[in-house]
Amino acid sequence: MLHLGKLLPKTLLNVVLALTFILFFCEYLIYYVVLIQCQWPALNPQKEDLALHADATDNPVKAMFIADTHLLGPREGHWFDKLRREWQMYRVFQTMMTIHRPEVVFVLGDVFDEGQWCSSTEFENYIRRFHSLFHVPKDTRLYVVAGNHDMGFHYGTVKI
Repeated sequence: MLHLGKLLPKTLLNVVLALTFILFFCEYLIYYVVLIQCQWPALNPQKEDLALHADATDNPVKAMFIADTHLLGPREGHWFDKLRREWQMYRVFQTMMTIHRPEVVFVLGDVFDEGQWCSSTEFENYIRRFHSLFHVPKDTRLYVVAGNHDMGFHYGTVKI
């Protein structure tokens, strides 16, 4: 007959280890599993227009475009939703930067969700959060375009 006192701690340890692995896989490793399957397009050198190049040894620029991150603000954003969304954006962006190393990143507006209602201090905090989530290496160029959620809607645009 099995002794329940010895079986329970071992089962509990197995459950804790399984849950830890599942959490690690779902919150960290899955981004690598998915993004490693992506590749930069292979360009056909026979279709290349050499008249456009001053030097035929030029390589294509690897560029990444993202848009509408809508980082939640202090008014409407629930703390848990903010934590969850920002973790996912951070993980996928940093994993992409690690695996594919784009040379230039374009952020095409609506970086913030409540930018038009923020005070100067809140807006500065927004900017710090953005740069911590979407950090790029020194050799990568980052260009950000403001959207309507960043500075206002139509006639309510904030002067910057």
